[in-house]
Amino acid sequence: MTKEYIYLISPVRAVTPEQSQLIDSHEKKLEESHERIIFNPIRDAPQEDRTGYNIVMSELNFMHLASKNGGRADVLWNRGGIPSEGSRVDLGIAYALGLEINLVEVFNEDKPTGPQMAFMLIDKKNHSIKNNILKDSIDAALYKMETAKEAIINWETWDGLNATEDQEWQRIYLGLALGCLVKDPGFKIRMGQMVGYDPPEIKSYPKVIKEIENKI
Repeated sequence: MTKEYIYLISPVRAVTPEQSQLIDSHEKKLEESHERIIFNPIRDAPQEDRTGYNIVMSELNFMHLASKNGGRADVLWNRGGIPSEGSRVDLGIAYALGLEINLVEVFNEDKPTGPQMAFMLIDKKNHSIKNNILKDSIDAALYKMETAKEAIINWETWDGLNATEDQEWQRIYLGLALGCLVKDPGFKIRMGQMVGYDPPEIKSYPKVIKEIENKI
């Protein structure tokens, strides 16, 4: 029997104990079927990685494998508190790879923070991608990337509770570019303009982008 591949998109760095409990509960339900292979970034990505490169690559490679085997991404989304930067990147990857996107849980739905642009992609009622203006913009960006075989990533430091739509779009855009990268070995990701400070002692997406660029 063919295995079902499921990637969990959920908060990692700023996950709360309550959210962690709900994420674990969903994963246990999925594990009741032995025909499923589940990737939970909190557990399965090498979080001790110094730059974040190996974290992103492990997540990306699993989603690529899932996309080739009819897999899906189950989303547990945090609309309040500290917005999840990684969830936005992961959603971009899942979209670029054509994964089915299934909304499972929404945390802090009544107290959203930040623009929540990425959440517009998820249709809670139908558990599918919405057909909206943002989707049209993403499809256009994805087509341009795939045609050029290149993406230049302009970056502004994630501002957490005060994140802007531009910052959120940059994370989605990076996810789209990573999806293109894993599908096409000839695809190139380059670092563009960097705004803000990237502390050398912590893992970050700018470090990941630069490491990818250095490996080209």
